Amino acid sequence: MSATGRYECNEGFWIYIPEGPALFGAHSLGEGPVRSLNIPGLYVARYATTNQEFAAFVQDAGYRRREFWTGEGWEWIQAENVGEPAFWFDDLFNQPYQPVTGVSFYEADAYARWKSARLPTELEWEKAARGTQGARYPWGEEEPNASRANFAPGFVPLNRSPVEVTDCPEGDSPFRCRQMAGNVHEWCQDYFHVDTPALRSPANLVEVRSSGRRVLKGGCWGSGASRLRPSARWSSPAHLRDNVVGFRLARDQVVKRKDQSI
Repeated sequence: MSATGRYECNEGFWIYIPEGPALFGAHSLGEGPVRSLNIPGLYVARYATTNQEFAAFVQDAGYRRREFWTGEGWEWIQAENVGEPAFWFDDLFNQPYQPVTGVSFYEADAYARWKSARLPTELEWEKAARGTQGARYPWGEEEPNASRANFAPGFVPLNRSPVEVTDCPEGDSPFRCRQMAGNVHEWCQDYFHVDTPALRSPANLVEVRSSGRRVLKGGCWGSGASRLRPSARWSSPAHLRDNVVGFRLARDQVVKRKDQSI
């Protein structure tokens, strides 16, 4: 914690999501059927990645270091010749404890590799957001409000930019992950296909069929209440750099340091 009591978002605050079954999907178009699937254990960051955290990647020449980029991502970065997120110099979106926005899937993936981490799969993300019982929202069945999520009631935003990643504590998921509904959409590993939920099985937990789009989850500061459900599925081309999109990290294991609690 800082001198003011603010949680310092360094190295990530890692939440362990234990191995075991969980309910996924919903009885809504494009989200079902509802299935129970066993997901291996992993760690998920409690908070979305912040501007302060991402700045270290920028300062470490992450945009110019080939080892952190996939082949497709490196082709993109060479073509676009960018060196920071799209809203890096916009005061509405560049405050230290806001989630970083304006990052494409490629940038989020490169940052994750730089951190010796990865992006979560769609099912890992959904389990972290809903718990094991398939709750309608991260906090349960009650409708969203300002204490639970930064969103847009009636599609009129409460805020016209993301709030700090530690805000909305009453919206924590059963695993204590914060802001998994509203604030910013979050990139997941999976390619997007409309029929993915219908094809899920113990042998098919990650969508690897290539497509032009990647999965986004969670809703954002401009989303109406009905669009905050963790079962809802969104997507975008991997090159999208929008101010409603961010990400959080996942890891298969975390080494606990003497000076850090997990």
